[in-house]
Amino acid sequence: MKNYSIKLITLFLIAVGCNQNKPVQSDVVAVTEKKTRISGDAELAGANILTFGPDNVLFIGDSKGAKVLAVQTEAQELKDPVPYNLEGFDTMIAEKLNLEPRDVIINDMKVHPVSQEAYVSIKMGHEPNAASVVAIVSPVNQDIRFLEVNDSNSSSVSINNPASGDLTFWNETPATALSITDIDYHNGFVYVAGLTNGEFASTLRKIAYPFSNSQEVVASIEIYHAVHTQMETRAPIRSMLFADIDGESNLIASYTCTPLVTIPTAEITGGASITGKTIAELGYGNAPIDMLVVTTQGFDGSTSKSLLVTHKNRGGTMVPFNSVVAGAKGKGMAGQRAMFASGLEGIQQIPTANIMQLDVQNPQMLGVVRRNIETGEIDLVSELTGTFLRLSDFISEYDFPDYQYPEVQEGTKQYHDMVKQMEGYPQLTSKEMGR
Repeated sequence: MKNYSIKLITLFLIAVGCNQNKPVQSDVVAVTEKKTRISGDAELAGANILTFGPDNVLFIGDSKGAKVLAVQTEAQELKDPVPYNLEGFDTMIAEKLNLEPRDVIINDMKVHPVSQEAYVSIKMGHEPNAASVVAIVSPVNQDIRFLEVNDSNSSSVSINNPASGDLTFWNETPATALSITDIDYHNGFVYVAGLTNGEFASTLRKIAYPFSNSQEVVASIEIYHAVHTQMETRAPIRSMLFADIDGESNLIASYTCTPLVTIPTAEITGGASITGKTIAELGYGNAPIDMLVVTTQGFDGSTSKSLLVTHKNRGGTMVPFNSVVAGAKGKGMAGQRAMFASGLEGIQQIPTANIMQLDVQNPQMLGVVRRNIETGEIDLVSELTGTFLRLSDFISEYDFPDYQYPEVQEGTKQYHDMVKQMEGYPQLTSKEMGR
């Protein structure tokens, strides 16, 4: 875990504590009371995966419809690090959509790289044919609106040879639900991971954008699974991103139960039979959710880059990016057996067990959709990159009103004051409490 420098703390306090965009306190959230009538233009057949591309374009992966949509979004740049503090976010969405909170199914969340608005894909109910919407949430006023999708602001492409509807997993999950498991944009192409209706089920599709008739599908992707001790071609990529490794573009991918794999981007071409290199095992009995490259800063001002992976059944994993580079250049884990996190130097666990979705919000923060285990509700909040927690989730020695910070804890004191303002508790800062 990296500590933020005093310089960064000062900048944050100036931005959050001294401007008009200070965070809304958690019990006074500015959300319009009036229920919103959702227009037909806002409803989508399915919206299970989101990612942003060039020029404010939002790509929406629709497994149900076996297609990818590209929607032009409008964005006003937000430079300040303004946090989210929407506790009970699922209840707010339910009121807007005239649903019960249990019928708000959150599939994905991505933060707009310009406006810092959270785009949240939501399925409205548990029925197989339930429609989806994409909610847009502003960190400045915590307002919620819905993305309009029509012919004038969007285009789409159908994916070739999607998974067959005849195959079902565990009696209830159709293979079609896995036709698109993740999407990412890279250098003029939308890469679509998922299942295909072929002998080698796991596939990658490479689709030129703007959309045309150009669509390449790899013949097969084979990886070594250190928990299962076998080569596998069926289970699809669950989370992926592109990163440069020693000047060469690579796809970094994570699979269920939980191999971490690298594939040189140049190998992803139509008809190719790809063998990914398994560089790490992140632990059995688990499925990855999100994967990010994050940069943290130390007290001395130095920065370090890490790969962050969040999971359904484990806390998050942080791996120094230089270890990822070393793994990609090494022999990999083929032939090895591993049940727990192994394969790379410096793998650490971080406290993200209740996080459902996350994305980079700004250089200081992550936008987070999480399940509050105390209330059972779903929250949309911000966390600091580097500490990966909400201070208000805990009651510790520091929280007693008579606690006095010793001189050696001046950095801790400033960090606590910063986070208390960020989370909507300015009345609990040291200045306000006279300590």
